[in-house]
Amino acid sequence: MLRQGSGVLMRIIGGQWRSRRLVRPKTDATRPMPDRVKQAIFDMLAVRYETPGGLPPLPAADLFAGSGSMGLEALSRGASRCWFYERDRDALEALRRNIDAVDAARSATVVAADAWRAGPRTAEGAEFELVFLDPPYRDTQDLTAGGPVRRFLGRWSDSPRQAQAQAQLERATRLLVVFHHPATAALELPADDPWTVVDRRTFGTNGVTFLSR
Repeated sequence: MLRQGSGVLMRIIGGQWRSRRLVRPKTDATRPMPDRVKQAIFDMLAVRYETPGGLPPLPAADLFAGSGSMGLEALSRGASRCWFYERDRDALEALRRNIDAVDAARSATVVAADAWRAGPRTAEGAEFELVFLDPPYRDTQDLTAGGPVRRFLGRWSDSPRQAQAQAQLERATRLLVVFHHPATAALELPADDPWTVVDRRTFGTNGVTFLSR
């Protein structure tokens, strides 16, 4: 993150829009992703997808998008499209400004709605392959089966994948969720859960869990 005067600016750290600055929403309803955490996440994604420094041309979703930092980073690094879900008015204003600033309107879709109600498919029926899930920390305090995170994952696991998905596994195109949460929050899943925790890291007070199905 960068500071300029009394405001806080963020930046895209890799890809075609590297070093482009992003405006932070003027609201306490969202929080910025620290650069070191964002860099670590995209380093891990590059290894998983075998695309050093980038991403394959996959459809992504940025849930609880805030400024759009994660989704725009994904587009900058090669994602084909990204759907940004956000309902806070100030965050939406900053998000749209940031999309315009990098001229990403053709590959970005803003959905002004509650991200917890997002479905696993785009409006055109394509299934997301990469999802950034960054809910308010208050929503990560209950990680039991009845909490919002587990209910969300359960709803997405009920949706049948396209038959061709199994043939794509070797290209690492299964649905992958990158869940950002406090470092003290530990998401535990039962052995028969359709989701698998494939990686879990902590960075100071920040925690990141990668889930796949």
